[in-house]
Amino acid sequence: MFRKPIFVRLRAFPGSKRPALLAFGGMLMMVLLVLLAFIRPSGSQAKATWIWETTVIEQHPGEVLAFARKQGVDTLFLQIGGGVGKESYRSFIRAAAKAGIQVHALSGHPDWALREHRNEAEEFLKWVVDYNREARAEERFTGVQLDVEPYLLDRWQTDQEAVVEQWMEGVRAWTEEARYNELAIGAAVPFWLDQIDHPSGTLKLPLGNWMVDQFDYLAIMAYRDVAGRIYEISKRTLNEADRQNKRVWVGVEVGESREGPGISFHKQPLASLNREMKGLEELGSKHNSFAGIAVHSYEAWHSKLSGP
Repeated sequence: MFRKPIFVRLRAFPGSKRPALLAFGGMLMMVLLVLLAFIRPSGSQAKATWIWETTVIEQHPGEVLAFARKQGVDTLFLQIGGGVGKESYRSFIRAAAKAGIQVHALSGHPDWALREHRNEAEEFLKWVVDYNREARAEERFTGVQLDVEPYLLDRWQTDQEAVVEQWMEGVRAWTEEARYNELAIGAAVPFWLDQIDHPSGTLKLPLGNWMVDQFDYLAIMAYRDVAGRIYEISKRTLNEADRQNKRVWVGVEVGESREGPGISFHKQPLASLNREMKGLEELGSKHNSFAGIAVHSYEAWHSKLSGP
């Protein structure tokens, strides 16, 4: 909440003192108003969310955008697919732009990290570039997000270094293509990438730091159900992004998780989710790189807020 303005009550002084005091009072009022202008209202930190069921933008576009506005969401990571046509994307993005909401095209698969499947990521990027070229300014995707998680592959367990090398080759190619076409590019990444060193015999660089350098922004899948724990596992990436002047979304999980307790807010009361997100915003605000909280996912979040 904004603080109430402080009004200065001046006594009536005779003679020449009154104009001087009035002028002083006016100057004091101006200083106070300027200071108040820089006080952000509580809960004003922007949020993002992932949308996986793409057809919702055709079936319930108004509901999606109304929900986003109410929850303070200004960025949507929208999966491309589901048989949705370009005209539906144009209509939805146009309406989102009017509401002050950016839309990033989202896609990915663990296999995309491998050389033999890299062309699938390139085809996705080409689709977005071609779409933006044909669309009007207010109908274009603001950027793209890649959700490539090669650690889900069996090969990660048997030949991790080779998989990481191929993944890095792909990232270099994808980010170069995106920047050539003036398209912001980000990635969803796990918080523990810093535990993996860049696969070079001469360079000791955590893979997480390298990812910060390559992408315009990262969305960290820092899935825990306590603000302090979420922040602690995100802090190293936030610090590196501060240094590199990049942006980081810190992700929280609202959907059901198979990874055990302490990961998701799925079974926690709504009050706990709101309290911990507020705490996370306060912790994240220490960093210039902190873009806000990214809630996974729109479907789970909407269901939780709409539930009994």
